[in-house]
Amino acid sequence: MTKIRIYIFLVIQFVVLAHAHVTFAQESQILSVTPPLFQLSVLPGDVWQSSVKVVNGNSYPLTVYAEVVNFEASGESGQGKFIPIIHDADTQDKATLAEWIHIPEGPYVISPEQTADVSFFVDVPKNASPGGHYAAIIISTQPSKNEGDKIAVEASQAVTSLFFVRIEGDVIEDGIIREFRAQDSLLAQPNTEFSLRFENKGNVHLQPRGDIVITNMWGTQRGKIPVNYQTHFGNVLPKSIRDFKFAWNSDFSIADIGRYKAVATLSYGSNDSKNVTSVTYFWVIPVKATLIVLTILIAFILSIVWMVKAYVRKMLSLAGVTVKDTASIHHARQPIITEKNKSIKYRNISAPIKNGVLDLRKQLGLMEETADIFLTVWRFIVIYKKFFIALCILIIIFITSVLYIGKATEKHDRYNVTIEQN
Repeated sequence: MTKIRIYIFLVIQFVVLAHAHVTFAQESQILSVTPPLFQLSVLPGDVWQSSVKVVNGNSYPLTVYAEVVNFEASGESGQGKFIPIIHDADTQDKATLAEWIHIPEGPYVISPEQTADVSFFVDVPKNASPGGHYAAIIISTQPSKNEGDKIAVEASQAVTSLFFVRIEGDVIEDGIIREFRAQDSLLAQPNTEFSLRFENKGNVHLQPRGDIVITNMWGTQRGKIPVNYQTHFGNVLPKSIRDFKFAWNSDFSIADIGRYKAVATLSYGSNDSKNVTSVTYFWVIPVKATLIVLTILIAFILSIVWMVKAYVRKMLSLAGVTVKDTASIHHARQPIITEKNKSIKYRNISAPIKNGVLDLRKQLGLMEETADIFLTVWRFIVIYKKFFIALCILIIIFITSVLYIGKATEKHDRYNVTIEQN
């Protein structure tokens, strides 16, 4: 009994290991098809023939099966679903593209690391309706099973070659940007995602192409996202919406704080090129940088107020009026401003500067030695220190503003773009 138990155990182990090996081999199958997409423009009654090349990248022979199915959009992510051919005994009309594509019956045996050509021809009926028609050839390692209006492929590997056929005639090419927006309207860093929903309102597939240009509040470009360049898979099928998604990441700069503008411009159409545009806005306001900017602005305002007060006090002191003497005028009624009063005020405000310059000239005229000149200038600066401090603050703020604007309007390409592919 013990030997029998050991023998049964070994047989079970062998079966399990063999099944695991087969499963692993199936999971590691390498199968591909080229070309993955056919785009045709034909007339009713045309016949077009070609083939797809199936590549067996495995070290063992592979048996594959081919089937033609219809194809239509599913959702807004650029994906699709396959619909098997439904044969109706009551009608002989062939209205779908899958019924126009004829391939030899399989299966096809492909030698190790070899290729096989699966030939086919497209027989377009004379009464084919103008516009877009869509189908696919499914190459799989197991035959498919039709379940109503769906197709199930019980296989470890399946690849497809899509057919986008345009029947010439009364073709309608019409599309709009249904929605264009940034993921967030307020950002702490210049990093966001864009969603661009394009709706095809015509009867033929469209491939909108263009770009999204991002600029800061100074109108300087901070990013450019290409839409559908160097690709054949950015099509939008008729009567459907496709959501294109992009990620934009730019280097942070304190000069780029503020409102951003993103403009999406797309063109589409084979007969007559048409353009559509959409705009969205968002803000980039980092907390720390904003506090720094607000502090600078507050310091600027306070420095101006302080300078004006110091200037007025100096003007009053030159006129022989003390601060205590002016306390009673706070409740007095303000006089009507006339051109004469404006002229008097201008002379009064400019008096401290003129008196200071005359005072400096007078002191320098009395000096002969270089050391005395430097000493006189230093004493003059000490006497009018409030004015010079305010002047220095204004100069610093002016230089900072010039540097800020120059930095904000400087063009650079320090940004990354990620395009979501489906």
